[in-house]
Amino acid sequence: MIGAEGESMRDNLIGPLIYVSGSNTLAKTGLGYATSGDYGFAEIKKYVSVLRAAGVEVFISVGGWNYNCYPYLYMRFSIYNPGNGPNFWKITQYANGQASGCTESNMWCYVCEPQSENTTLSSFTIFPEPSNSASWTAAQSYIQAGAASGYAPTWHPQLYGGAQYTDSNGVTTIVPGNSDWKSQNRDPYQDLVFLAKDLGLDGIDIDYEETWHADTFKVSTSASSPQGPFSIHQTVYKYTAIARDIMLNIQKFYPTCKLSTAAAATGAQTTSWWGGNLHGLWAIMKQLYPDTFAFMTQGSNAGGLNIMSYDLSSNPTFHECPTDNICDLPGQVNFYLNTYQQISPGGVYVGYEVGQPAYPDYTQDPTHQLPLTSSALQQIIQSTQPQYQGGFFWELYKGPGNQPTSVNPTTTSQQICKAVLGSQNSRCAGVIPAPSSPQPSSSTSSSVSRPFCPVPTFNPSPSPNPSPIVTTTAIVVTTTIPAQVTTTTTTATSTTAVPTSNPSQPTAGKPCTQFGAYACGSANDILICSSVWLQLGVCSPTQKCMSGVYVCV
Repeated sequence: MIGAEGESMRDNLIGPLIYVSGSNTLAKTGLGYATSGDYGFAEIKKYVSVLRAAGVEVFISVGGWNYNCYPYLYMRFSIYNPGNGPNFWKITQYANGQASGCTESNMWCYVCEPQSENTTLSSFTIFPEPSNSASWTAAQSYIQAGAASGYAPTWHPQLYGGAQYTDSNGVTTIVPGNSDWKSQNRDPYQDLVFLAKDLGLDGIDIDYEETWHADTFKVSTSASSPQGPFSIHQTVYKYTAIARDIMLNIQKFYPTCKLSTAAAATGAQTTSWWGGNLHGLWAIMKQLYPDTFAFMTQGSNAGGLNIMSYDLSSNPTFHECPTDNICDLPGQVNFYLNTYQQISPGGVYVGYEVGQPAYPDYTQDPTHQLPLTSSALQQIIQSTQPQYQGGFFWELYKGPGNQPTSVNPTTTSQQICKAVLGSQNSRCAGVIPAPSSPQPSSSTSSSVSRPFCPVPTFNPSPSPNPSPIVTTTAIVVTTTIPAQVTTTTTTATSTTAVPTSNPSQPTAGKPCTQFGAYACGSANDILICSSVWLQLGVCSPTQKCMSGVYVCV
């Protein structure tokens, strides 16, 4: 999953990874970039260096919805247990309203992903608790020392991929994910730091969304009220232990590495929690474990809190508006961001979803979806965005779905950039090129090269003394192998347009002096596209000027 947050680019890992420091292979990371050799390590590291040279911070992210979903427990304790909530229709549709009818054969009533995704148990995994690790046990001790009175931590190291787990109802299921890290006595959070260091990345992002964990291990806050409100402390402890484990390894092995997180919109609320989301998780973390919270939000290691202020609903039946009079998208975004502003002096970023919302389900409740329209974007960037350091996207080009909006990645990024950096800032003129689908290669061809970007266009206005700015809007790389084309797309937020008086293509023997246009260059079956490039040398008669930062090669 590719995402852009501020000027950073993040790529989510799939499954608890294994990476030995200095091994320089992605074989056990779950990235799936390549299937042989070093599994794409050297190639990704090369592209990382290109991006970093262009002023883009590159983060690697662990998590995402499928990394956080345990289908049975999510069905039983997040959806069925509360009864007739906004997702209960899935249990009604696939199991006549009976939890016992939700089984592996129907992916537990398709609660994690819709039936159309054709998922299996192997499509999912969860964050493990690696009790074999010294840094994890140190994190546990830290949690224990700061735990809230009356809510002692309860750990669940038995919840790892492939193991059998029996819940409080006596139902036994197989835990999603793999256990390679356990059999090889690794700590996947430590290995994540090793991987970030060896790839030369700027930071690590934790995309934590384990709603099932919060609901499975919630407890009533009052013996006289077993139906709620509840305590979310057990999930606060698990999440903070994960962050602490990564933090300890950053401090020991990679001190310049940043740490960020994708935080639920409701995560900073301090009102009573009734289940069904991660309400209050970061507010309680800040209260109990302020130094770990500050590591992510202040100082040189701060990657920030990227608030997932999207996939919001206006459905009054399920009380999904934060207050009765705040139900529109700009109002809800402003409300939730304000709750984070109350607990964090900085390091908070506004989340934008470009395209069809994932929630509520369009087929069941389209009227209460809140897509990012042009008018909603204007309200957010005028009233909310100026109060925060930046914004991030999810996702850039996932498609408009059944309800297209009037915004696009370029329009959205340019307007956010102007709200953050000022309307006249030249960095806000960048364009994010839309991806296109490469044509299938011939089965008889040993090598093909397919353009993965528009035809170059040049519209610079004269500027006698251009000043190179080391930034980039987007780089799209197509790697060609026999009989197929494998593509990896990375997208970052807006940047530079510094034109010169010479709009022509660079030629042999002449300096690479063009700025601000859009061009594609190819060499060794690699196509690199960029809307901005820099003068880094003079081309000889046998060389060409090309690449994402436009160097002479």
